[in-house]
Amino acid sequence: MNLLLLKSRVKKILSWLKHYWYIPLLLVALVLAILVWAFTKNGTYVATLIDLLENSRESYKKEIDKLNEIHNREAEEKKRVLAEYNKNIEILEKEYAEKNQELEADKKKEIKKLVEEGYNDPDVLARELARLFGLEHG
Repeated sequence: MNLLLLKSRVKKILSWLKHYWYIPLLLVALVLAILVWAFTKNGTYVATLIDLLENSRESYKKEIDKLNEIHNREAEEKKRVLAEYNKNIEILEKEYAEKNQELEADKKKEIKKLVEEGYNDPDVLARELARLFGLEHG
């Protein structure tokens, strides 16, 4: 029963607000005007609010500057590490090229030796070449 009564009253209130919407709006505007008048009547309230906003803005600016500084330092560190990485990669590639050439020369000598020794037996030669190049199971 109470629920039906509440529902009926809400419908009546909504109907009244639908037709007289400007009355609650004027009341809210009047209350806001009284509050603004009360705060501005004494200049210390307004000055305090302005100081508070100014301090907040300065604090925000300092924090943003600090974050930008940290970001710039991290970007420089990243560039330095990347340059060091690239330098190390170049050194490794040069070393690998030198080692690879040495290994190729050794493999050429071993292939020549195998061919000279096993030219009569092609199966043995094929098995040894496969072993040399790591193709034993393929």
